[in-house]
Amino acid sequence: MAAFVGGAAVDETSSIADIMELRLSELRAGKVEVQVKPIGNAPAARQPRFTIDGSKRFCDLVTYLKKSLNLEILHVYCCDAFEPMQDESIADLKAALELAAA
Repeated sequence: MAAFVGGAAVDETSSIADIMELRLSELRAGKVEVQVKPIGNAPAARQPRFTIDGSKRFCDLVTYLKKSLNLEILHVYCCDAFEPMQDESIADLKAALELAAA
């Protein structure tokens, strides 16, 4: 017997972890709009607003910004308040910040 999770077939041989991973990848699909602004003496980005794949990790965003700003060390904060874990998903951060704003 097969069931469908988000359009994908899942059968009795699928583990709970496989099903959860499939659902998370569906939730993280799509682009997320990011806006950055410099704090203190940090240089301003040439393109302060851009989109990034929601399945990317926060460390991918930091790496991109370091490269584009030509910096070796960079601290990136969300909402001028906290620095997320490097392995946090961009889409998960967006969802959490939307819930906090509601």
